[in-house]
Amino acid sequence: MSFTVQAGETLAIQAPSGAGKTCLLRLLAWLDEGQGGEIRLEGRLPHEWTVPLWRTEVAYVAQKAPDLPGCPDDLVQATHRFAAWRTRQHQDPRVHAARWGLPDGAWTTNWSRLSGGEQQRAALAIALSRDPRVLLLDEPTSALDDEATAAIEADLADRTVVWVTHDKAQARRVGTRSLQLHQTSSVAGAS
Repeated sequence: MSFTVQAGETLAIQAPSGAGKTCLLRLLAWLDEGQGGEIRLEGRLPHEWTVPLWRTEVAYVAQKAPDLPGCPDDLVQATHRFAAWRTRQHQDPRVHAARWGLPDGAWTTNWSRLSGGEQQRAALAIALSRDPRVLLLDEPTSALDDEATAAIEADLADRTVVWVTHDKAQARRVGTRSLQLHQTSSVAGAS
């Protein structure tokens, strides 16, 4: 498999369950190793950026927030300690999340006590607040209502995004291009 995503473009990826959409995003995020192929950002391989720098430039937001200790505010504070992120401009993630209907109290609520939609909005707002060059989004609005979904889609319209969705209408709305994965796709060797 081979594809290119240009700056400001949203590649909408659709596929049946089990076809490797999440695996592909994790490979692009350099969280998992593939069995071949190349991933490049501005012509450079991930190891040429170093892991911390790659993770500041390429942000992966999982469909379901991982089991994290503490609350979203704790994660925001932890990111301030990462050397690669200290020098980057960033916004308060609450600015984005407020537009998406996330209650302010969610920031100090334990992740495990937040609804799936609250977790999605907080995680996406944190990623977006760091201004990465590329966002890798795995069903980022699957637990959200139409209003929050529309607000997120509008906020991400000019960003560089690889957006996995099962929603064909959403893929048409957000995607400047689309990619269909099939059950037989070989994601492990993606390039």
